[in-house]
Amino acid sequence: MDINVLTLRHPIVLLRLAVRKMLRVLRKEEPVVKAPEPTPVTAPPADDFIDVRQLIASTSMEALHEKAETYFSSLTDWDHHLAKPFSTVSEAPALLINFATMLQGMRLFPGLRVVDFGGGTGWASRYLTQLGCEVILVDVSKTALDIARELYRRHPPIGKRPEPRFLHYNGTRLDLGDESVDRILCFDAFHHATNPDEVIRDFARVLVPGGIAAFAEPGPHHSKFPNSQFEMRTYGVVENDVDVHAIWKTAQEAGFVDIKFAAYNIPPYQIDLAGYDDLLNGGENYLRWAEFTRYFMRDVRNFFLKKAGDEPVDSRQTAGLAATIEISMPSQVAAGEKIAVHASITNSGRALWLPSAIVPGGVSLGSHLYDGDGKLVTFDHDWQPLSDERTKPGESVTLDFALPPLAAGSYIIEFDCVSNGVCWFAQMGSRAVRAAVEVKG
Repeated sequence: MDINVLTLRHPIVLLRLAVRKMLRVLRKEEPVVKAPEPTPVTAPPADDFIDVRQLIASTSMEALHEKAETYFSSLTDWDHHLAKPFSTVSEAPALLINFATMLQGMRLFPGLRVVDFGGGTGWASRYLTQLGCEVILVDVSKTALDIARELYRRHPPIGKRPEPRFLHYNGTRLDLGDESVDRILCFDAFHHATNPDEVIRDFARVLVPGGIAAFAEPGPHHSKFPNSQFEMRTYGVVENDVDVHAIWKTAQEAGFVDIKFAAYNIPPYQIDLAGYDDLLNGGENYLRWAEFTRYFMRDVRNFFLKKAGDEPVDSRQTAGLAATIEISMPSQVAAGEKIAVHASITNSGRALWLPSAIVPGGVSLGSHLYDGDGKLVTFDHDWQPLSDERTKPGESVTLDFALPPLAAGSYIIEFDCVSNGVCWFAQMGSRAVRAAVEVKG
């Protein structure tokens, strides 16, 4: 039993479990439990086998790109591509789990400039746009880009979002400036590249310091699998093997300083209630789950490369948002009378606050209105812009303003900072301030 794949969070517990289990196996009290052996990769007959290295060496990049374009331009029905990731029940779970893994590892927030490399017909790009990112969809096929444009036309993002950009790729160099994008997504696309080292170096060129390139790719034997052989034989596309050790060597030389891998399962490991409790308690289902994961990860390579440098933290992201708020206002006013407020707000977090008018990420002072019993009356009672300048950590802003008049009654007004289109600060643990007011009739 290989326990090296397990976290070392509980090493003594794991060692005891492994020894205890081995003793039971030796006493024949229990069979060895392990994941099923992988299905052998059976190569086609020698005269039919395609060596991906020979395919790359014998075919020009232009010819390979032409084959990709031929595939998309020959389509008479775009529905399958326009429906992704929900084209079929069989492929939807894997696409969605893979995509969620990418979203978590990319550490996105609204306003980021994101390249969808080899984005094809654009389903991932559309969701990135919906999340508020400035998307640049890159592909070698002009028809694929046309299908992506049609997807945006039929299903425009909800709300005001940045317009996507569609960029035709020549296979060697992205038509983008140095340090001009924040993230790069390669969703099942990098293994089609005939020049992976060159692509990695170009990624390093266009990423900002601290930027991330994310990859959802197959494993080191990908070219030998039957479906890969079928794709290369039928369409002439490259189905390359993914050697993460070689990629990491090139990445380090290009200026990347960190690589992280996502370990997960498709399908998720399913067990009954007793087994679930046993897993949470570090029991033998913990070991089985790890073996299940190890088996799945043999042919999956989801990873993230981080470029050298530090990415600035600002109010477009939730990390580092905190404020100290002091409020001065009368405890009694007359009905119909505006409520005068003096506020002092200090940036007590580590994120730079953007000017209030910027969307997303501009910081304002907001308030929620409750009745005297603490029941919410109006969530967005009032918003007051803080500044038309950036507010650095440690800096303070003072405001004098008037809240709208209220009908007679008892009220509680809760003040909190809000990053427009991102979150209220209290959601991140910052302390909101409440003030009671009695409105006389």
